[in-house]
Amino acid sequence: MALASGLAHADPMDLSLSRLSFFNDTPWNNGGVSYDPARWRFMGGCGTPATGAVPGVVGGGQAYAQCYADNQLWANLVNELGAALAPSLATPAMTLGIAGLYVGYEISITNLHNTADHWRRGTEGTVGSDVNSDTRTTRDNGDAAAFVSHLHVRKGLPFGFELGTQATHMHSSNIWAIGADVRWSLFEGFHRNWGWLPDLAVRGSVNTVVGQTQYALTVVGIDGMLSKRFTVGGSVRLSPYLGAQALFIFGDSGVVDLTPSRNARAECPRQEIRYVPDPNTGVGRSPSGLVGQVVCNGGGTLPAGVPGELNDTRNSAVFQPVRILRPRGFLGLQMQWEILVITAEFGVDIGSPSFLNTPPADAGRPLTQAVSAGASTRAPLTLDGYTQWTTTLGIGLAFH
Repeated sequence: MALASGLAHADPMDLSLSRLSFFNDTPWNNGGVSYDPARWRFMGGCGTPATGAVPGVVGGGQAYAQCYADNQLWANLVNELGAALAPSLATPAMTLGIAGLYVGYEISITNLHNTADHWRRGTEGTVGSDVNSDTRTTRDNGDAAAFVSHLHVRKGLPFGFELGTQATHMHSSNIWAIGADVRWSLFEGFHRNWGWLPDLAVRGSVNTVVGQTQYALTVVGIDGMLSKRFTVGGSVRLSPYLGAQALFIFGDSGVVDLTPSRNARAECPRQEIRYVPDPNTGVGRSPSGLVGQVVCNGGGTLPAGVPGELNDTRNSAVFQPVRILRPRGFLGLQMQWEILVITAEFGVDIGSPSFLNTPPADAGRPLTQAVSAGASTRAPLTLDGYTQWTTTLGIGLAFH
């Protein structure tokens, strides 16, 4: 009930991981079920009466069908959210100097694949979307863009180093992140005689989401940049810059209740963990060859017609950890007059995102047709090739 109350007051862009699930509606028969591959349903509604009569399916199905975590939607959600929450750059390669200090506000706008299921089912939406009644409903579309604010502070250090910190908030959500960055100007170009030489710097940054219990998201950036400062009218300094960035996105989940409208403790008050053989193979297999399984020792009240084996203890899951690399390019222009600094920057993907390590074969969605003996019954996890761009505007004060 506490979870349901929290969801009722959620903001439109808050994540709703409980709806990233799928089920198989093969009818329960004589105390058991052998899943028909053609009856996998990659939609919401698992663990509810709605799975007994899926629209467009003749012959009905199994009401309250068991939930399975949809790692495919989870991976795409983490991929795009990570790009939106990436630490802002908003600075040329030239450093502030050993006595320098910058304090600024930056807002970033990142486009989202808002018609895709990972946003339509993975975020709360508005009250009019009616997404809180059960796990089957989805919002109309996700937001077309993520608006993210950054409060950024940078301090100059000796030997061409700068140390920065920032607090990040995604608007229309309760998502906050904190981060730090360190930048080293390997070469600051001369401004007399050899004045055509550019500034060159490299930077490392990290942002991590805070205050969330269902998931952890960290974004690491490594970038290199070139810039050149020009003086206009003796008082205004313009610094165009460009560079490339590698974003490393790390997404993990906690235990997610895929059926928040049901209560596992009420349906199975006497729970016991028993260890059974691990069905996984390869790198995903438990070192001991065993996995813990919750067994119900009787008691409790289940919805009418639900077999005891389908009690709600089966409807919690941990999503597959994902590690993603996104290559990006950026260009920008900074103007400084006295202590006032205004920055405009545009960044865009310059390559397709990819997994840093191959997810286990059993992490993907099950195939919807029979396969030959020994062949994989799961589709591999893939990443949506949707190209994202980010526009950042910043204003701040630089003290020297």
